[in-house]
Amino acid sequence: MATTFGPPAHMAAFTDVDERWGPLAKLAGQWAGDKGRDFSFSYGEKKDTENLYREEITFDPFGPVDNGKQSLFGLDYRMKAWRIGADDFFHMEVGYWLWEPATGTLHRCFMVPRSTTIVAEGKAAAGDTGFKLSAKQGSPTNGILSNSYLYDGAAKSTGYELEVDLSGGTYAYKEDLVLAMASHGGAEMHHTDENTLQKVS
Repeated sequence: MATTFGPPAHMAAFTDVDERWGPLAKLAGQWAGDKGRDFSFSYGEKKDTENLYREEITFDPFGPVDNGKQSLFGLDYRMKAWRIGADDFFHMEVGYWLWEPATGTLHRCFMVPRSTTIVAEGKAAAGDTGFKLSAKQGSPTNGILSNSYLYDGAAKSTGYELEVDLSGGTYAYKEDLVLAMASHGGAEMHHTDENTLQKVS
């Protein structure tokens, strides 16, 4: 089932993207991919499982956003993912990618409907087609917040890493969310996702 996303009501329609968006310029637009692999704990099966999925993402550019002397150029993004063969999506994200040209800093700020929010940061040059971002539990700047049920033991997020490759005209990513899981006796497990998407618009 195809899903069409548009810019949020509070933002103007698609902005022309230029070099001010740095490495994020290549992401602007709509993407789709069906090569996703998700490794996570299944509460239904009571074990770690791997699932194949497809996803659709829209990146709508905006900016600049000024924080005093700081100037940011961003992408508003909306993502949904479906397990292969399923009609109902099993995961969604909303958030922003931000680029600060003056410092070569990238931010990805996003929320998932399990009541978890992540702000990840990394460095890159304007023309880079690959970059990495990370966040850690307890960091006041590049951190992870969860609701009390998750944080107090069910699935405490302790670290997050993302690797992006935009070479070859595709959007490929690998991400790793480290969780201290009650289902694993409090031991850490790596919830990983990866996919390669093609631009469709």
